[in-house]
Amino acid sequence: MQVWGCRGGRNTCNSHIGNSTSCYSLAAGADLFVFDAGRGLCTLAAALATDERLWGIERIHLLITHAHMDHWEGLKDADWLWRRDNELELTVLAPKEALDTIAAGHQPPAFVPLDVLALGTLRRLSFVELAAGAPIDLPGATLQAFSLRHYSGTPPHQRYLDTLGYRLAIAGGPTVAYLSDHEPTVDTRAMEDEVASGSQLVIVDANYSDVPQHAFGHGSIESAAELARRHPATHVMAGHHGPLQSDSQIEDARGRHGAGLPNFTIAREGRDAVWDPAAGRFA
Repeated sequence: MQVWGCRGGRNTCNSHIGNSTSCYSLAAGADLFVFDAGRGLCTLAAALATDERLWGIERIHLLITHAHMDHWEGLKDADWLWRRDNELELTVLAPKEALDTIAAGHQPPAFVPLDVLALGTLRRLSFVELAAGAPIDLPGATLQAFSLRHYSGTPPHQRYLDTLGYRLAIAGGPTVAYLSDHEPTVDTRAMEDEVASGSQLVIVDANYSDVPQHAFGHGSIESAAELARRHPATHVMAGHHGPLQSDSQIEDARGRHGAGLPNFTIAREGRDAVWDPAAGRFA
């Protein structure tokens, strides 16, 4: 699992932890599974030509969580929509609300529709509407979607978004879950425990440092560490760091809440969580 973007809300600068909005990838043979298409997607797409760990990728499965633009703003900048005849197949999977928003955001005069950009570049571009429920089959993997608690604004302008978390089980390999843009509550704990107990790695929302700060459908480093304590056999990675959180604030929260937890880390751009098949876990 490679981290390409771990900020939430907007891109930042001068951070050693991360400056680009959300994007994580997991390669399995000729298939690349990508969680969210924030600005980190631009770095990932360029790396297909330079990173030998990504050579041989033929199909990209892009799993977008929801309609907020920091989770799809990297789409138009990805090299595979600009490099001629690159022979890649791209499938964008997302809730209907997100697919509709992405389509609208690329309409003229704002930009160029993705299907037009794909002409002469990708071998194939397709879109798949997802909803929470039963698992679906993907090439070499099984995907299940879960409803997350995410909203923007405050009353009377509060608006809940159709937001999905994902659990991806690779055939003969690891199971990875992605619960970004989610505010944990007592009512959501059963879902979080179900996802974590069936996964070797879970990437969770950690927009804030501490639980009392939870707001706008976001969690914290503290809530991520609590999940790691409840599931010692699962590696928990705290991502979606808030753009107002400095490196020192993030590191301080990690030290206060995650000290002594061998199965807990914070997401850092350019770092990997490496699957150890012999041990059956991520390092």
